[in-house]
Amino acid sequence: MRHLPLANIEFPLESFGLFRNYHLRTTTTKFAVPRPSPPTYRIRPYCRSTRVVAQYSLRSNIGRIDQPDHWRKTSAPLTHRRGTKLQALLGEGGLSEMDNYVFPDYRLKRKMDDPSKTPLLLIACGSFSPITFLHLRMFIMAGDYVKHNTNFEVIGGYLSPVSDAYKKQGLAAAEHRVNMCKLAIDKASNWLMVDTWEAESPEYQPTALVLDHFDQEVNIKRKGIEAGDGERKPVQIALLAGADLIQTMSQPGVWAEKDLDHILGKFGTFIVERSGTDIDEALASLTNYRDNIYVIQQLIQNDVSSTKIRLFLKRGMSVQYLIPAPVVEYIEQNKLFAEENRSSNTNLPATNTEKGKGSETTASASTN
Repeated sequence: MRHLPLANIEFPLESFGLFRNYHLRTTTTKFAVPRPSPPTYRIRPYCRSTRVVAQYSLRSNIGRIDQPDHWRKTSAPLTHRRGTKLQALLGEGGLSEMDNYVFPDYRLKRKMDDPSKTPLLLIACGSFSPITFLHLRMFIMAGDYVKHNTNFEVIGGYLSPVSDAYKKQGLAAAEHRVNMCKLAIDKASNWLMVDTWEAESPEYQPTALVLDHFDQEVNIKRKGIEAGDGERKPVQIALLAGADLIQTMSQPGVWAEKDLDHILGKFGTFIVERSGTDIDEALASLTNYRDNIYVIQQLIQNDVSSTKIRLFLKRGMSVQYLIPAPVVEYIEQNKLFAEENRSSNTNLPATNTEKGKGSETTASASTN
């Protein structure tokens, strides 16, 4: 009988159905990185005016690094594995640049521990209204699974809160959701970060474009990660989500076909399974992408969700130990979620065919 070592405890794989492996397809494409003279970086001051509760000293960027122009001009654009150029997918203007936006990379690994592996970056898109311990646990479960079952090496993870333009009931203002996410990971992790590009966007950004944004920041602008001996490797970007996401992807008309093909065809996804979800039925209709879908089981079931947290708060019940303590304090001080209709987005219809992005079911990283 095969066993999976996890925290010095051995679980029989067959007991949890872990004999079913869906492997992400890895890329072996090398970057055509020019070798100019060592670059000189220019640092310019940066300050963002964000209203934050005085008691919290949130981590902020104090400077931004600009690459020399000759590096920008010589970077080759990544292409879709079916031959579609990234620029064509994004339009003539490429990804939109927002004023004062700085990509957070302070916890992003700079050099691989094992150059023989493929670097992996995990992205969780969702409402996070509010963030829960399960959102954080999903990254830990994925990290364990990657370590014991794949040839990937995790170099970082990002929470990407959805924009206010998503217009979903129970959605707190993006400013509050970003602050809560930052508080949740500030002292609890050394490899998780919060990216505000999606949250600060004035328009709703489909998940496909959000993943393209990370691809551009990590692989095009930063040219991947150092693998040793001066060589750099492209980073595999992957979506981290719950089982309900795959279920919505298998339903006709819920996701735009081009977005589905882009997400599962180019990037792939790590899915956290949960009890009561028929993941095999959903995968049956996604056979073209089976190699790009990695299914992870919850060995200890957790059914907390943002929806349940908001319901508890509305009824005046405690949510202590269901969400991080600094987030509890932030919610109390800002009087969030006392009533569902407190949000300016309440009762407005969700837009876009990508309805699965805001799913409220358990263990959804494109969730809550």
